[in-house]
Amino acid sequence: MQLRVTLFHTRKPLHISTNLVPRYSTNYMIAKKVIPIAIVSMIMVLPFQSRAGFSEDSQSEKNKSELTDKKEENDSDSFKKSLAEAKVLHGLMDIYLKKDGKLFLALPDSIYGSDLMLVSRVNSISHTKDLVAGEMNVNPIVIRFTKDPINVYMHIVQDKAEINREDPIAASYNRNFIDPIVKGFKIKSTEDGKDFIEVTDFFKGNEKLISPIKDLSPIAMLLSGKKSIDATYYEDGSAITSVKAFPDNIMIESRLAYTTDKVYEPYTVSMARSIIKLPATPMKSRLQDNRVGYFYEAKKLYSSEIDGIKDYQIIDRFRLEPKEEDMGAYFLGQLAEPKQKIVFYVDSAFPDKWRGAVKEGIEYWNRGFEAAGFKNAIEARDYPKDDPTFDADDIRKNCVRYCVTPTANAMGPSYVDPRTGEILGADVIWYHNVLQLLHDWKFTQTGAVDPRVRTSVFPDSVMYESLTYVTAHEIGHCLGLMHNMGASYAYTIDNLRDPEFTQKYGTTPSIMDYARNNYVAQPGDFERGVKLTPPEIGVYDIHAINWGYRLLPGNPGLFEEIQALDSLIREHDGDPMYEFGAQQVLGLMDPTDQTEDLSNDHIGAGTLAISNLKIIMDHFEEWAGEPGENYENLEKKYMAVVNQFGRHIGHVIPYIGGVQFKEVRQGKGDGHARNYFSKADQQRAMQWLMSQIRDCGWLEPGSLTANFEEPPSWRRKIERSVVGCFTSPVVLGRIKKGYESDPVHGYKVEDFIDDAMAAVFDASYKNKSLDDTELNLQSVAILALAKASGMDNLNNVKLADSALDASDAFNEFVMNVSSPSLACSQTPDYNFGLDNQRAFYRIALGDNPLPQSEMKPLMTHQLQSIRTLYKKCVSKAPDFKTKEYYKYQLRILDQLLK
Repeated sequence: MQLRVTLFHTRKPLHISTNLVPRYSTNYMIAKKVIPIAIVSMIMVLPFQSRAGFSEDSQSEKNKSELTDKKEENDSDSFKKSLAEAKVLHGLMDIYLKKDGKLFLALPDSIYGSDLMLVSRVNSISHTKDLVAGEMNVNPIVIRFTKDPINVYMHIVQDKAEINREDPIAASYNRNFIDPIVKGFKIKSTEDGKDFIEVTDFFKGNEKLISPIKDLSPIAMLLSGKKSIDATYYEDGSAITSVKAFPDNIMIESRLAYTTDKVYEPYTVSMARSIIKLPATPMKSRLQDNRVGYFYEAKKLYSSEIDGIKDYQIIDRFRLEPKEEDMGAYFLGQLAEPKQKIVFYVDSAFPDKWRGAVKEGIEYWNRGFEAAGFKNAIEARDYPKDDPTFDADDIRKNCVRYCVTPTANAMGPSYVDPRTGEILGADVIWYHNVLQLLHDWKFTQTGAVDPRVRTSVFPDSVMYESLTYVTAHEIGHCLGLMHNMGASYAYTIDNLRDPEFTQKYGTTPSIMDYARNNYVAQPGDFERGVKLTPPEIGVYDIHAINWGYRLLPGNPGLFEEIQALDSLIREHDGDPMYEFGAQQVLGLMDPTDQTEDLSNDHIGAGTLAISNLKIIMDHFEEWAGEPGENYENLEKKYMAVVNQFGRHIGHVIPYIGGVQFKEVRQGKGDGHARNYFSKADQQRAMQWLMSQIRDCGWLEPGSLTANFEEPPSWRRKIERSVVGCFTSPVVLGRIKKGYESDPVHGYKVEDFIDDAMAAVFDASYKNKSLDDTELNLQSVAILALAKASGMDNLNNVKLADSALDASDAFNEFVMNVSSPSLACSQTPDYNFGLDNQRAFYRIALGDNPLPQSEMKPLMTHQLQSIRTLYKKCVSKAPDFKTKEYYKYQLRILDQLLK
């Protein structure tokens, strides 16, 4: 070894690193003697050239740095080599999928700071308890990437709170609304201005942010009516299955495997996650208005110019603008073609016999866009066969997808830029078994008047009508429109039996209503030309598209266009065909906004419809049967008829304590927001309900039901539900409020209870024999009164089985009737609670019940009256069964009232 020694002088004392001092266990004086020898020894053997001011620490750090650089360089080279055989796709960001299943993204510098959207959608699924194929399991999330020398960070962008950046409070806003980090990814390598990160665990693993396993809040469980699947993720069955890249988005498909409870054991979901670049030039937003039903994005405006926080909403809609050269003509009232059409591609899986119906249903909406000033705004196309740029998985393509599953449904989900409300893409998910749903509706609602539907398989021409309806309805959701459940209340019964009227307007002013078929039409009406189906799109639908999509001259600001938009609504003041009725959830209290109903007279419509159901039951096996088959399918069709009967009962129940809601504005003379139904309306409803449940034996013919394995149980449930309505504390509370609001036309709550119990116990007042229906009605009423009075607890009386609980039966029945038979719109708030609400619903929850101080005395008085009645009846009972019933109930009543 060659030794090079350089002697040097310095005015500063030479620093000796403590690392060079022998670590003797000795005192200071001994150490002083050792140090000079150590210095000489070390100088003689150090294999490097010393320099003035050089320290061993700095040299060590340099060595470490050089080693680190070499290691990182080697790691980088090794990483690049590891990607050599990976599948590479180039797009918004480059995708590298290795053979071992690991996934890497190469993020260009241009992506940092850009607003992106993460969309998570079910591609396929092993069962549909929680989700269905095509559904978005979470709201789309706006994200943004940032980085430091070590990591790339994914942030969730705060898009609900807004501020004018020039406002003096903006600095404080910026400190309190930073975009939170949800994920960090280590930078594996940087090359050509691109950072390579591994995202395998994020997309393949059980990432909570985008997991298909729902963590429902108590409110969400109440809204959805069910608990979510309790599942455990396992990695062995999970994998990234495919990747795709497009200029403005990428798609990553993952198979996620879970184990669940004993009922559902294995559970597999294929998820398609897309990252999309949001428009650099945001679309101009439009304020939401509850008088026109659009899905919306909720916002909060912070400003030093207002006292407090301004809450507002912007509607969801496609960006539709005339071409630049047509802008002047557009504002002169001439129809203009849009810069970019709204195109829906129809799945090649659709049979040819249905394809025309689907395309027709899509293009019906051109009538609405013409009202808004656009021609040829929406177009239906087949999936292209020879277009390499088309890919149905490109989330920016609007598609009508055919899904062969047992699900009896269709839905119209979309994803939206929450900054502006711009709909960036939408799909209609068409499940095969929706055909069964359409068949059952048409048979039960029009079988008595339309000979074409008295068969197990409809003629193509008949199914064609229903397919166009379903398509048009779902496309309406894709365009931003909510259900308008109040639309059908605009028509009278006479309207619905008028050939000229129905040919022009159909069954409802809005295709967004649930008014499937004209069940009011009577035998002979079809031959006279009465139309049995909804319109192509309705009067309200055209109005709603005009209000939401029309561009206003002068390009007014968001809040500046309120007056012009209000004028578009005020043009139709007083015309019920242009009104919006918000869908009710968690119950029913407004009979004018219901699903599956027709006309502004539910009692008259129900009477005509039930008359038709009786005709169907007279010919049931002839029209619905399939000779040689077992009775399983026939039993399902029978239950479809029963459910239709239940809907008509359900349409009348809300008149008891009913409230009609109106959207009112200050200083405009719009009347009241809450309008209670009169005593006469409620008495008519009560009498009709009691008449129908006493006379529904026609719906339970023994010659038919004896062939079913399980005897029908629906009748007792409906009877308990009606009694539950009459004794519900919340319903009675609304009756009380109605009387206080209008004592002239309202119903005193004590008078209502007297009349309701007189109706329930009518057979006893008339000293008639009590059949099974009367026994059930009276028994349930006594139980309901006993619980409401508190006498059962006061006197420790054990009442009958809770299965007879009228309150529970009423709540269950109303929930079933009020829930849409076809829950087709994309409403994530059902999954995640009211904080994420994106639609205006009428939540039938929170009304004040009748106070206990009034409830208990009223119910106790009714029990006393019944005991007095039974004492009179027991000696005059017309038969043994009736007499023994009175004796038994008197023992119960004596215990309750002792």
